[in-house]
Amino acid sequence: MKIRRYYLPAIIQAALLTIASPPARAQETATDGYVTRKEYEELKAQLLAMKKELDALKQERAVAPKRENSERQALSTTTSKQAKPEGRAVADAHKQVVPEVPLPLVQSEGLFGTTKFLLAGWADGMFEARNGQVSTFSASFDPIFLWELTPKILFDSRLEIDLSGSGTNVNLVNAQISYLLNDYIALGAGEFFSPSNVFVERFEPQWINKLPDRPLAIYHGILPNISVGAQARGGFPVGSTRVDYAFYVSNGPVLNTFDARRAGTLDFNSYTDNNDNKAVGGRVGFLPISGVEVGYGFETSKPGFQGTTFSRVQALVQSVDLEVTRDSYLLKGRINLLAQYAWSHVDHAVYDPDGSLGFGPLAFTSMQDGGYAELAYRPTKLNNDFLRNLEMILRWDHLSRDPSGLGDPEETRWTLGLNYWLSPSMVLKAAYEWDQPNSEPNRNALLIQTAIGF
Repeated sequence: MKIRRYYLPAIIQAALLTIASPPARAQETATDGYVTRKEYEELKAQLLAMKKELDALKQERAVAPKRENSERQALSTTTSKQAKPEGRAVADAHKQVVPEVPLPLVQSEGLFGTTKFLLAGWADGMFEARNGQVSTFSASFDPIFLWELTPKILFDSRLEIDLSGSGTNVNLVNAQISYLLNDYIALGAGEFFSPSNVFVERFEPQWINKLPDRPLAIYHGILPNISVGAQARGGFPVGSTRVDYAFYVSNGPVLNTFDARRAGTLDFNSYTDNNDNKAVGGRVGFLPISGVEVGYGFETSKPGFQGTTFSRVQALVQSVDLEVTRDSYLLKGRINLLAQYAWSHVDHAVYDPDGSLGFGPLAFTSMQDGGYAELAYRPTKLNNDFLRNLEMILRWDHLSRDPSGLGDPEETRWTLGLNYWLSPSMVLKAAYEWDQPNSEPNRNALLIQTAIGF
């Protein structure tokens, strides 16, 4: 076979020489005046014969690798059959001592999530100059880790990394394992965003939040931000409309009882419970038409410490929210409206009943309320690229503490902002905020921020 392979270049060269020879012979016989018919037929027969041999060699060369593999396999089989019996016995004994363990099915299917990992999140830098405070720059980085172990088992987590004084703070914001039971129900357990607070769950990321800061009431003890427990959530169609839901059981808030200014308020920042009663809450949203959603959220709990006179005190937090996103051909752009209002009620209780804390006895029913409304417009249908990337925002937000007069005074803010979108996930924001707490100096502020999502 190897010898025949060496023939191929020689035959090709001979064929080329033969092809080139008729003109030469024609020149030689030109002196005679003609080429004989016999000579022509001989040359034609030689060319046809060499062509057939070349085709046969090409075909044989293409089949040769397959033949060599077959011969190699046959030789291996013959050798294994002729192996000594004691060799096979040793091999069988080795298999008995160290049995072959097949790889787990989960590994072969990639269920360990090695190929289903995603790093997302956002980063931002901000300048704030607020009346009565020193102006300052700040920066933060919030990575989000998403891991799909299987198409039904998911894990998500988020860290919050920001600057504080001369150091860096790293906080675990959420960490949750979810199981997709079916198309309509997902089960989750761990630390998750409270469904009753729709702003925190959907609009908190700085590249999604249209203004540099966050609304009042959402982060001031009226609504929970983070819950530690278990939840069930999902959605389903109802005719041409849709309903989504989320219900959860979690560690409850803590009732503040030791401080005169905070008595009767709820502390949602404690992630461990102070009694055996758990908080129960949820949210139900309704989408009557495309681009419109209304929702209602709630959480009920017993926030008093176990074994104290406050252990029977009941707290109820409620909220309503609205989201509207519409394209307007008349205004040549997109309009986005967000609104949320929340209120809390803590049962009547007597704080510092024996006067040992220096401000009691003081009896009252604690109530708080607050919310915001935000309107944004972006001229997405204009032909000018610069104008199309601009966005104007106006927000009103409000916070009212409990009527006992022990909490912070009523506070109302107006914020006017202008954004420029450098890309679909990178924005430059500038805003001015008129902040006027009752009976206090104003806290007006200039805010500039850049944020990027990835």
